[in-house]
Amino acid sequence: MLNLIQMDLYRMFHSVSTWVILIFAAAAAVFTVSMANIDVSAMAEDPQYAQESVQEKNEDSSSEELQLGIYAESDPEWVSGNIDAGEMLSIQIKSGVLTLLCIIFAAVFGSADFKNGYIKNIAGQLKNRGVLAVSKFTASAVQVFLMMLLFTIFTFLTGEIFWGERFVLGAVTEMLPFLGAQYLLNLGFAALILLLCTLTKSSAFGMTAGILIVMRFSIPVYSLINRGIAEIRPSWNFDINKYMLDGNMGLAGINASPEILTRAAVVGAAFVAVCIALAALAVKKQDVR
Repeated sequence: MLNLIQMDLYRMFHSVSTWVILIFAAAAAVFTVSMANIDVSAMAEDPQYAQESVQEKNEDSSSEELQLGIYAESDPEWVSGNIDAGEMLSIQIKSGVLTLLCIIFAAVFGSADFKNGYIKNIAGQLKNRGVLAVSKFTASAVQVFLMMLLFTIFTFLTGEIFWGERFVLGAVTEMLPFLGAQYLLNLGFAALILLLCTLTKSSAFGMTAGILIVMRFSIPVYSLINRGIAEIRPSWNFDINKYMLDGNMGLAGINASPEILTRAAVVGAAFVAVCIALAALAVKKQDVR
């Protein structure tokens, strides 16, 4: 098992796609902070735009409604006050831009085995081929950690360049619950994509499905499920968004309550466990080609 993990880590670090994705993670951080800077400048020049942003912020904070697409809204208070580094990082990660890169990597890395004959060469040497899925996920977990680390570092560096002393870095320990919850949610997405790629042996299917979920095109499906359950059991007050990866990703910010962060971490961990177990079973049952 350990030797297999070492082999997958070696393949990962010697893959061009790994470094390309890491570079894009850093570039995404620079881009998103740059867009935030443009947004803050626009609010400073247009008071009406700033007032509309305040109203939108108040409406968003009073509900858990999810919006379609990828978006990151700057805080109107950043126009004249200090800019909290943790809040800036939280807004960018919650937007889903980093998760998109995690999905792309998981799809590329998860389906590479079927293209280069790696599984065919190694499967005959294993008593339980299911460990292949566990090994691939372990490598993906390392990659997701590196991507989140780079995204965080470049977010802070870019913010320091744009705003200088106004960009305030608080206690790092206060960010750990938020970062931990988001890391588990991104791991959940990686595990889900690995499962889809394993079942379909197609990177295109897994990548497309993941991107649509992150962009919240699943909201209409969730609404139908919620309505159906409400008709069957109105007293349940059930909301499937609370138990899905994308539903928690947009809510588990740095200022979220401990209850929301805990729920997000549990949902992420649950998706990891279930998806990897199913992927291991699928690899074990599938014919090696």
